Amino acid sequence: MSASEPPRPRTPSDPSAQAPADAAPTGPGTAPPRHPRFDRIAVTGTAACALITDPGGRVLLVKPVSRDEWGFVGGWVDRGETPHEGCAREIKEEIGLDLQVGALLVLDWIPGGRVVADPLTFYVFDGGVVEHPDSIHLRENEIEDFGFFPPDRARERSGEFNRERVGLALEARRTGRTVYQPHRR
Repeated sequence: MSASEPPRPRTPSDPSAQAPADAAPTGPGTAPPRHPRFDRIAVTGTAACALITDPGGRVLLVKPVSRDEWGFVGGWVDRGETPHEGCAREIKEEIGLDLQVGALLVLDWIPGGRVVADPLTFYVFDGGVVEHPDSIHLRENEIEDFGFFPPDRARERSGEFNRERVGLALEARRTGRTVYQPHRR
C-alpha cells in the first residue's frame, strides 16, 4: 500500500482481523474483558432522585413501604440506564407522573460500609414544580404516603442522608450551581 492509498478496512475474512485464540469471547451476553488495573477502581451503586416542589415552594417527600424514613422520590438506577433515565422512571413508578427531569442539583457520595457494602453515588435532579398535587397517584406496593412540606419541616422529616440533601438541593436550584457532597467515613 502506498502512502496515497487509504487504509483498507479489516474484514472478518482478513487474517489480521481475527482475534487471538486466547481472546475473551465477545458479543451479546458476554462481558468485555477486565483489565487488572481496574480491580482497584471504586465500584459504586447509583441512585437518582428528584427535588419536586409545589407552587408554594413546599418540598415533596414520600414514605416508602420498605423504610421508616421519608425522602425524595427516586431510587436505584438500573443497569443500562443513565441517572436521568432512572430518575424519570422512578418518578413515574412511585407517583405516576411524567415529569421532565432537569438539572443536576446535588451529587452525593456515600462511602461503603455504612448504608450499603459498596460506595453509593446519589444524584439529586430538579424535578420541577407540581402544579396539581392531586395528580399524584402512589404505587401502593412501593409508596405508603406522600406530602408537601415547608423546607425546614422536610429536613426534620427526612432520613439521615436525605436531611442534608433537602437544603443543598434547594440552594442549588436557587443559585443554579450543582453541589458536591462527599460524606466521609
